[in-house]
Parts: sequence; structure tokens; C-alpha cells
Amino acid sequence: MALLLGAGVIVLALLATFAVALADNQASSKAAIKSRVHERAVLAAALVQSLFSTITQQIPADAKTFGGTNVSNALLEHNRGANTYLVLLGSDGRLLAASNGLTGRLRSQLPGSRAVQRVQHGAPYALGDIEPNGKSGLIDVVAGLPTAHGRRMLVQGTPVSALAGLLTGELKRIPGVAGSRNLIVDSGDAVIASNVASWPPGHVFRSRAARAALGSSTGDRNGQYYDQIPLRGSTWRMVLASPDGALFASVSGLRRWVPWLLLVAFGLVASVALFLGWRMLSSAERGLADANVELEAVNHRLAASNARLERRAQELARSNAELDQFASIASHDLQEPLRKVRTFTEQLMASEAGRLSERGADYLMRANRAAERMQALIQDLLQFSRVTTKPRPFTRVDMNVLTAQVLEDMWVELEDAGATVSVGELPVLSADAPQMRQLIVNLVSNAVKFRRPGVRPEITISGESDMHDARIVVADNGIGFEPQYAERIFRVFERLGGRGEYPGTGIGLALCQKIATRHGGGIVADGTPGAGASFTVTLPLEHSEPILEGDGTDGSETEVEERAHVAG
Repeated sequence: MALLLGAGVIVLALLATFAVALADNQASSKAAIKSRVHERAVLAAALVQSLFSTITQQIPADAKTFGGTNVSNALLEHNRGANTYLVLLGSDGRLLAASNGLTGRLRSQLPGSRAVQRVQHGAPYALGDIEPNGKSGLIDVVAGLPTAHGRRMLVQGTPVSALAGLLTGELKRIPGVAGSRNLIVDSGDAVIASNVASWPPGHVFRSRAARAALGSSTGDRNGQYYDQIPLRGSTWRMVLASPDGALFASVSGLRRWVPWLLLVAFGLVASVALFLGWRMLSSAERGLADANVELEAVNHRLAASNARLERRAQELARSNAELDQFASIASHDLQEPLRKVRTFTEQLMASEAGRLSERGADYLMRANRAAERMQALIQDLLQFSRVTTKPRPFTRVDMNVLTAQVLEDMWVELEDAGATVSVGELPVLSADAPQMRQLIVNLVSNAVKFRRPGVRPEITISGESDMHDARIVVADNGIGFEPQYAERIFRVFERLGGRGEYPGTGIGLALCQKIATRHGGGIVADGTPGAGASFTVTLPLEHSEPILEGDGTDGSETEVEERAHVAG
């Protein structure tokens, strides 16, 4: 009887423990959903911010165009393009020149523009609030230009409609529950872009409830869960809103009470079991000794299994710690001395140029180049390791849009080489978008780099797909290679030419192969000496679930912004 009474107490304790655990689990599930919404908002904000990377890439060219002693209004009008106006300001905000389209009202507002003030205080670029002009208004896009006559500011009055189309497309790609609303607003609660037709660009939220929701970074209001992230380099915010009912469906309504009903049913079953146990107590006492022996053996095996699992967990923790230590050394400790070596050699060549012999200057220049190559090598190795140690979830990627963005970012490199690029219809597939971008960048850079002297590079990017796989082919008319090297060129640090003949670290094509492998596909090369080469990437169109290797974390705050051009 004492044993039966003890069992009853244990059942009651278990029921109480399960009830507490169930309540905690439902609370933690809701917190986890909120955390995923916030992570999605952070990633979406980072992707939107990456769209404006072309502003900083255009700064050197604009500084050269508008860096002369006298800049005329006609020059600005010639370069105005689709902008409402183009204005050049001095570092003190003084108007130096302006194109047509700058009205007196807009001119008077420029000195007080928050975007202008941000660039005046050192920001490389800034995007301001919507200014009334026409139907949807315009936005000042301000870039700081370092020139020989001091820092200047180039102000582009860009129509909101020109930005809204691009941004709206990105907002529509953000995954969410039914009824989710994704939008970008400025500091005055005016809509820059949204996926809701009733909130077009230029719409201003004026109701008390809307302003209260937009005034807090996160929270539940009026049956909606809000989360917003400020966009760096602008006065804008990314706002994601989802209906509470759909977002928290797994821990609300009937689903919230079903586990409690199961707990009650378990209590009833346990009561019946105790009653039957009381009836069978007399017969069970005889087999208790044998059961204890078997239980002890099971416990012994379980303890041994737990010990093995603990050792394995310790080994994995140690391995992860070593990988983290390597990443830290590669990204900081190894590069800091190299930066100092480059800085000191450059300063020495600049300050002591008159006293250095020709041989001494040559030695310093070689030391500087060696440090530069070492920095590039460290960055490439770090990028190579992060393909599998810091992967991102797979999303729908339109390779047509992605390739167009890559070519736009690389226009300076392509123009300097005199290259022409022909792009055919490319597939849409499930992939890691930043890694797909890195793949295209590396293959195009490889085609530009290994061009034949005196021959304009011609690059062709084509694609095809069947029911399961997609194939992307990047072909060029460059120097090509011998067929026996078709597999060797994908090895890390493998270079068919001399180090001084072509730039690079020999990691670019190895990185392409690693990206393709991580996506469950592959890459093959085909070349003819003096006639060019082609690289065929085969990738699955769909994945049943993300292929995650390593710890599954992607460090979104920094990884999205790296987008380094790593070419073999």
C-alpha cells in the first residue's frame, strides 16, 4: 500500500510538473515566434540596405565628374537623368550648381534636409524623408564627394515612384502569414513602399492608433503584431505587421486548450492505472525482484549511452570553439599587423621618397604588395570557410534579377576591361541568395580577368531547367585552358598561370564549387586554349527543407553586408 501511495504522489507531481512545463512551453513558443519575426525583419532590412550599395560605388565616379574647380549648371543638367533635379553643395551647404527642376521652395529646404545634415557630419550617403512634389513627392539622395577642392555633396531629387517599384518588389518577397503587411516609412510616418495597395507611396499615417503603433519598436496593437527596424543611412524604418490570430495560431484558440485536455486525459488514465495497480499489487510483488534487475541493466546501458553522448557533445563544443577562434584570428588578429605593415610602408615611401634609392623603393613596394596579397588571401579563406559554417536558409531566388544586380555593381570593372555581357533567360530556384550572388560575381570576374591580350572580352550567361534541376552556363572568349586541368582549377590556391601574370588568390573557383556542393549541385569546366572557357553550374530547383551545415547561424548583421568580390 505504501508503494501504491507513493506512486499516486509521483503521478500528481508529474501532472503538476507537466502542467508547469506546458504553460512555459506555450509562453516560450510565442516568444520564439516573435524572435523569428524580428530575425526576418532584420534580414529584410539588411537586404533593402544592400540595394543602396551602388550609391557608395558610384561616389568615386561622381567625385571625378563634379570635382572640378568650376562646375556649371549645364553639367548637372546633362547628368540629371530621370531625377527631378541634381544639386551640388559645398561642405558648408552652400549651393555650387543646380540643374533644372530645383524650385525656390525646394532650394530653401535643402540646408535643413536631414539627409544633407547627415552627410555634412561625415556619413558617406543619406536618404531623406519624402518632400511634397507632384503626385507622390520626391526623396533627396545625398552622397559625399571627396574632391581636390574639399568635400562636396551631390543631391539627387529622386521621385518616390522610381524607388517604390524596386522596394515594393523586395517587400513582396518577405515571407509571412496570410494578411502580413510589409512597408517602409520615413520619420514623418509617410509610406516609401508597401505590399498593401491601400497604402501607396506617399500615404501618410495620421490616425492616433497608427502613430502609436509606429512609435514603438515592437508590440501587439489592435490585433496586429508589429516589429520595425531602422534602415541605416536614412530616416526610414522597415515595418512588418502580422495578424495575431494567424501569427500565433499554434498557441492560441483550440490549439491552446488541446494539450490541456490531453493532460487531463492523462490524469484520468493514470488514476485508472493506479486502481488496477492496487488490484494487482499482490501478484506484482513476486516479479518485482526480476524487474528491478532488468531495470538496473537498462539504467546501466542508458548511463553508458549518456556518457558517450556527453563526450561527443564536448568534442563538438571544442571543435566549434576552435573554429570560432580561427575566424576571430583570420578576421582581426592576422589582418591588424598586415594593415600596419601596409600603412608604414606607404608612409615611408611618401615621406622618404627623396632619400630612398631605387632598390630601396622597389623593396618597400614589394613588401607592400606582399602584405596586400596576404590580406586578400585571409579574406578569401574566411569567405571560403563561411559557405558551410555560417549558411542562410534557402529562399526563392530569381537569377535574372540577381544577375542584373551583379552586372550593375560590376559595371566599372566590365567597362574598364571593355567587356560585353549577354544574358539569356535564367531560372528561378530555391537557394541562398547571397551565395548565388557570390557565385555569379566570381564566374564573371574570372572571365574578365583571364582575357586574351588585345581581345575585347565577350561573356555569355545562359540558363535552362527541367523538372528537377537548373543549369547556368557562364562562357567567355578568354585564354581558356587545357582539358586535363578541368578538375584541377577548382582546387584551393590552384593557379595555372604565374602569380604575377594574373591577379587573385586562387580561391575563387574553389569557392564556386563549394557553394554549388552546399546547394546539392555541382560545377564543371570546359576550355580550349586560346578560344575561351565555359563553366556549367547544376543546381536543384527545389529543396524540401533548407540544407544547413555547421551551426545554422548566419550572422545577418555582418554577413549580408560583406558581399566581397572573391575571384580566383
